[in-house]
Amino acid sequence: MIRNVMDMSAHYGGLNAAFLEERKSVWVMNVVPVNALYTLPLILDLGFAGVLHDWCEPFPTYPRTYDLLHANGLLSHLSSERCSMMDLFLEMDRILRPEGWVVLCDKVGAIEMARMFATQIRWEARVIDLQNGSDQRLLVCQKPFVKK
Repeated sequence: MIRNVMDMSAHYGGLNAAFLEERKSVWVMNVVPVNALYTLPLILDLGFAGVLHDWCEPFPTYPRTYDLLHANGLLSHLSSERCSMMDLFLEMDRILRPEGWVVLCDKVGAIEMARMFATQIRWEARVIDLQNGSDQRLLVCQKPFVKK
């Protein structure tokens, strides 16, 4: 069961809108990265919860943890920043509930590196080819209840 969702690169709030369209009762935190296109006013105008955040810094989560983390294009964007992808994965591990899910969509190189980090922190991870002729891949991970 998914109750709390974080869209780590919310763009225009599309994930939140998709949940609403499917009549799913979830709470979504839309996060707009500070170095991305500034779309937070659009998200807030839609009535969605949203925040601007630098993913090179810890995300304040007290008292909430998340069942699902989603990011589209965040990994490639992060590779040009001052922090490492491993720092991001450790932060994701901190804010993700046990048995929670991570869904990342990005370019092949970033996804392969992300899969390596996911297995290092002992998440179950698999890469899905979108089969649309692009260099985009999907990484689906689950954090285990107990570390193996």
